[in-house]
Amino acid sequence: MNLATTLRRCGALMTSAAALSVLGLPAAQAAPDATAQEQTAVLECPGYETTSYNPGLTLTTRQVALSANGAIGPCLGLPLDHTNGTIHFTGSGELSCVTGSSTGSGRINWQNDRTSSTTFDYTAAAGLRPGGVSVLVLTGEVKSGDFQGSAITLEIVLAPAPAQTLQCLTASGLDTSSGAVNLQIL
Repeated sequence: MNLATTLRRCGALMTSAAALSVLGLPAAQAAPDATAQEQTAVLECPGYETTSYNPGLTLTTRQVALSANGAIGPCLGLPLDHTNGTIHFTGSGELSCVTGSSTGSGRINWQNDRTSSTTFDYTAAAGLRPGGVSVLVLTGEVKSGDFQGSAITLEIVLAPAPAQTLQCLTASGLDTSSGAVNLQIL
């Protein structure tokens, strides 16, 4: 789902909630035993992340462990109390500077103290686009915390830097990369 579609859905949801509020009706009423883990979400968050690779990425595909840290926000969508946070994920797979796939798990720590951390499992694939831009797409499901059971997608865009491209040609390889992130929880 692209950003325009997500924003249209969020706008429709907010308009409906506002209309119900004007009528004096609650926008949504949880079942008596509902918890924060069962929240419905249509959330999109931009951000930035840095990933470390061990061993470093080269032009030859090999087994690599990865660890990433970043920040997301401001988030658009519902619920309104999930506006920003930090993200961390780890994984491993057959990776190189130009292709690969991995699996792993991650955690989002939301800035709002009234929210619970969101943990997820993912599978990822890397692809190259014209101009040498590498796009990583992580897809999975929220396993615990806020939004349990929801689908999660994390797109990471890694624009090539000359120094990073040269590191791919060395025996030790590229050990760190950074890029823009777009997180969606649906």
